[in-house]
Amino acid sequence: MKSNARQILIVVLLLTSAAGAQQSTVPATPPDAPATREDILRLFTAMHVEEQIRSSMQVMMTQQRRMIGAMMRKRNRRVTDEEIEQAGDTAQEFLKDFPLQEMVDDMIPVYQRHLTKTDVDTMVSFYSSPTGRKLVKEQAAMAGESMEAVSGRVQRAIELAMQRAEQRSKEGAEPEKNPTAVPDQRKN
Repeated sequence: MKSNARQILIVVLLLTSAAGAQQSTVPATPPDAPATREDILRLFTAMHVEEQIRSSMQVMMTQQRRMIGAMMRKRNRRVTDEEIEQAGDTAQEFLKDFPLQEMVDDMIPVYQRHLTKTDVDTMVSFYSSPTGRKLVKEQAAMAGESMEAVSGRVQRAIELAMQRAEQRSKEGAEPEKNPTAVPDQRKN
């Protein structure tokens, strides 16, 4: 009986040392190893990137339609609802031809430059968790509500910038205020 126990112990030790030797020959992934294309695609899948982009673009287009209409009415009170609708439809057409897959492909090397394999693994774990899935699910709605919350400020900032540009344009077109002034003609 003692010899059986000894033999089992020897076999276990041999197997353990063999497993340890095998593990040491397989290189561990260093924590700062760059993320591969496959890593980033795995992250994009966990983050539902394509759906997020599509949803964000839809929210943005809805906001743009409203802003376009308001700006058109402010600039020309005689603009018709049909003209505003046509301008909105033009913006909506943009979504039909939107190169979503090509954009995702363009984003992959950017993410690879900034994230390591460890970063991606950690992020995939988060976005696969209940909290991460909730964030992904609610993100488009939060972005849309945020855009609506700030749209008045954005519109006022755009209007102010347009007024300043118009004012500068008018000032540049006006004749000089003191036409009798003689420019300094001295040269050093």
